[in-house]
Amino acid sequence: MKEQTESRTNQKSRRKPSWPKLLTRPLPSGNTQWRIDVVVDGNRIYESFKSEADAITRAWELYDDRQNAGKAGFELPMAKRVEAADCYKLLASYPESSLREAVEYFIARKAQYAAAPALAAGVEQIVTELTGKRGERTVDNLRQYWHKFAADFGDRGFTEIEADEITIWLDRTASHPTTRQNYRRAIVRLFNIATGKKWCVENPAAKSRKDDSLPPEPEVFKVEELARVLEHADEYGLLPYIVLGTFCGIRVSELTRLDWSKVNLAERTVTIEARTTKTKTRRVVALNDTTTAWLTPYVRRSGPVVQTVGLREQLHELRTAAALKRWPINVMRHSFGSYALSAWQDVGKVSYQMGNSPQICKRHYEQIVTKSAAESFWALRPAADAAGKIVPMKAAANV
Repeated sequence: MKEQTESRTNQKSRRKPSWPKLLTRPLPSGNTQWRIDVVVDGNRIYESFKSEADAITRAWELYDDRQNAGKAGFELPMAKRVEAADCYKLLASYPESSLREAVEYFIARKAQYAAAPALAAGVEQIVTELTGKRGERTVDNLRQYWHKFAADFGDRGFTEIEADEITIWLDRTASHPTTRQNYRRAIVRLFNIATGKKWCVENPAAKSRKDDSLPPEPEVFKVEELARVLEHADEYGLLPYIVLGTFCGIRVSELTRLDWSKVNLAERTVTIEARTTKTKTRRVVALNDTTTAWLTPYVRRSGPVVQTVGLREQLHELRTAAALKRWPINVMRHSFGSYALSAWQDVGKVSYQMGNSPQICKRHYEQIVTKSAAESFWALRPAADAAGKIVPMKAAANV
């Protein structure tokens, strides 16, 4: 048997295969060079040989490889061959893509993540994991954004959702630039977590289109508007809330969890604990002259600075009493940032008070209000007698 195999091998080495074609080229030395120059599966094979026998041996190797590849195809069941033909028809509109690329894409995007939860179930799992580890307000905000997204994509896998789909959804869901930016940031965060859990191969939300329109300038209280708010705030138990938010720049989420025990009037400081801050970083806010003048009669040893039950309704009533048409988002904090930066001309000081970066403070609050308006803002003081109106005072040197 072994002798018969060797005999067939010797016969092959003496005759040429029908494919590939062997080429010859005379060399200056008088010898002949044998070459194989052929394309196989899109790849060019170019080889040269010193002897005809070596060239024939290599040619037979290529010939047998091609025959075996064809044989492997014919050994596939008929149903598989028909399915492959159908797949090629589906790819006809994409001539630059191969069937192999399509299969590899499927494995990477779907088959590999078959055990991952659908988006809606994944959102619930992530929210549960974040509860207690992140601020309550942060988790509530993320839950709202993610539930809105899951209402349209909840039954799909994380890895099935494309960047273009997210872009279209953002355009449809949020018309205001700031709202759209907030939604996009939340969805990017969702997919970052999903990627870390191996639920998807990449973050499509990060590739979604950003809104290139300019964000609106922050809205602030006019001095006369704030005077009316301060005049009526005590009627609704909101004066400390308004003063600390507007003259110190403390976030609403921090104010609603602030206890009077953290307000030190003697040291003129307010300690914002890390667990209540957006950045999870403790900071000590300085009480300026304006804040101290308003806050002194209200300071207690302990207890919440503001009652959160019914807070929304009380703010609505205060707005009506102060004859304000609307209460802009974050108007107290934006007012502080704008008037403080205009008066102090110290972006580092303002950013620390607010718990923001200097870059954000500069970008949002620089040149929003005039210096004369800032002087009037910081000069607002309570009247000397309880029945009196709010009176503006000359701006103190230490505001």
